Amino acid sequence: MKGIVLSILALTLAVGIMANPLTCYDIQFTDNPNGRSPYENQIVDVRAIVTAVKPNNFYYLGDPEGGSWSGLYVYHRDSSNLLTVGDDVIITGKVIEFNYQNQWTYTLTQMTDISNVELLSSGNPLPPPAVLSTAELPRNNVISEQWEGVFVAFYNVQIKSAVDSFGQFNIADNSNVQAMVDDGFFSIPSQYQINVNDNWYLIRGMVDYWGTSSAGWKINPRDRDDMVKEDNVASSVIRISADSEAKINQISTLEVQTTKLLSAWGVREYTLNVRIDSGRVIYQGYQTEGTLTGSAPTVTVSANGNDIMIHYAVQEGIVSETDAVLIKLVFEPTTYGDIPITITSFMYEDIAINTLYSGRLLVKVDENIAYLSISTTGSGKNVFNPSMNEVLKIDYGTKTGFLARAIIRIYDAQGRLVATPVHQNFASATGIMNTTWNGRDSNMKLLEPGVYYCHAEISNRETSKRYSTVQPIVIKSRLK
Repeated sequence: MKGIVLSILALTLAVGIMANPLTCYDIQFTDNPNGRSPYENQIVDVRAIVTAVKPNNFYYLGDPEGGSWSGLYVYHRDSSNLLTVGDDVIITGKVIEFNYQNQWTYTLTQMTDISNVELLSSGNPLPPPAVLSTAELPRNNVISEQWEGVFVAFYNVQIKSAVDSFGQFNIADNSNVQAMVDDGFFSIPSQYQINVNDNWYLIRGMVDYWGTSSAGWKINPRDRDDMVKEDNVASSVIRISADSEAKINQISTLEVQTTKLLSAWGVREYTLNVRIDSGRVIYQGYQTEGTLTGSAPTVTVSANGNDIMIHYAVQEGIVSETDAVLIKLVFEPTTYGDIPITITSFMYEDIAINTLYSGRLLVKVDENIAYLSISTTGSGKNVFNPSMNEVLKIDYGTKTGFLARAIIRIYDAQGRLVATPVHQNFASATGIMNTTWNGRDSNMKLLEPGVYYCHAEISNRETSKRYSTVQPIVIKSRLK
């Protein structure tokens, strides 16, 4: 793990208390008509991506792939102040079915009493929104239960009611079944003029439930970008796909997808900027077959291989009446783990597109081995200077599918144990976890410059079989 536990009381290095974390789907899915979670009243660990945050109040979690049953509402003031959208976390807390004064027909599945928040990484791609008809999210029908806590989107809707005193109003698409919009994150009337019978191109947000007669299941836009009135090029959505079965040192092709581009918009060029970690993945080019990029674009790659800019222009215009693939990008992962492919910016002509969803390569460890990778921030080197507050990043792992135990030990050149950064059970989607080491011994004393050795021992707790590996570390001194 990245090794940072966001404690409610303090920020400390992770000690490793997690077992097999559940997904939001595990918590939410049920075939029981009452919609209650099978984990009701249990203390659980849930791993997911933070999809929305209201500081000092609540936040939402989502499984990376999105879809029905894939979201979860977390009510906890303290931990809401520790997280940002895109964080990959493991949350420890209690699953409850909230029913305000026992007045509601249904309940809101949520986590509360949060005792631990483990931050694995930040800046991860968000789950894609589930595109629904308003008929799929009626206010007071149990069919809406599957979208509770999920990021959803409605396209081409009409305002059906004025904003009430609670900041709520109704919308409907051509199904003519009404869904409700609420101001759970920001005050919608202060941002927009909501008029009955006005048409809106896009309204999206997080689904919650408040079971009074004036509400029910409803969608909460997170910010002004979640409400788009006009259907124009500025309202385009760009996303990079994911490869959940990527293999180390093998080619993966990811699609850059766009929503429709009407001829009336006059789009003749685009500029895509993508950032990767070249220590983990290599950009290997692009493909245009079956895409809207009809000829070779101009590609610029930074000297360190981390930043890729693709510019394409064509006189006859870029046109599609429906969602389409803009271009395909080719990557080669060189390490295990969850590797983000991040869109840093995108423009059609000189119009910046703000709704961007980055991609990822999920490279699972497929061997029963002790995997170990050591690096410093911004480089793949194993040399660092703790006296300058530099830290070492240690990735470790083994084949997924069983609960393993990991021990990471640091030895000096004479073979003496000086630190044990990790001693814990673990399991993850990729088989990879990570921690950091600050160059201090078990008594928090800064170690002298020299050569040290990082030893990883990973054992299968079912078979007791052990796997180990070792790599050198160099603590350098400050030049005088």
